[in-house]
Amino acid sequence: MPWAHAQIKPGEEKIVVDLPSEYRWKSTKIPKDTKGIRGTAYTIRGSAANDAAVKQVTVTTIDRRYYPMKAEGSPEEKWLYEKSGCPEATLEVIDKKVVDGRTAILYAIKSTKTPDDGECGSVNLITYVAEGSTALHTVELAIPQSHFTPERYQKWCDTLLKSHIE
Repeated sequence: MPWAHAQIKPGEEKIVVDLPSEYRWKSTKIPKDTKGIRGTAYTIRGSAANDAAVKQVTVTTIDRRYYPMKAEGSPEEKWLYEKSGCPEATLEVIDKKVVDGRTAILYAIKSTKTPDDGECGSVNLITYVAEGSTALHTVELAIPQSHFTPERYQKWCDTLLKSHIE
C-alpha cells in the first residue's frame, strides 16, 4: 500500500524567511495585476530603521500553474538586465542546490543600482530563488555599497539560505 503525502495546495505555497530579530519588520502586500503572482515587502520600522543597511526585503511567489518558471537561468537573466543599465555589474552565484528535482539558487549582483537610485555601483543585490512544488519564490534585498561589509554580506546570505517553503 503506497504512503499518502500531504500536498501543498496550489496558490497557498509560501516561502518563510527568518528576518533578523533586532529589527521590527512590517509587512505590506505589493499589488499585482494577477492572482498568479503574490508579493510582500518587509520593511524595517522604528528608530533602528535609519541605521539599518538593509531597509527592505521583498518576497515574490509566482504560481507555476499560470507561469511555469524555473530557478535555473534566472541569475543570468537578472544579471543581463542589470548590466544593461550598469555595465560594470558582476554576478556571483553563492550557492546552488537541487533537491527532489527542484532548484534553489542564492546569488548576488554587485556594483549595480536600485530603480530609485540611479548611480551605478551604489548597491549590491542579493537574491534567493527557490522552486517549490507549486510555485517559484524569490527573496530580494539590497545592501548599499556604503554599508557593505563581508560580515554583513555573509549574515544576509546565511539568513536567505535558511529560508524554507511551506
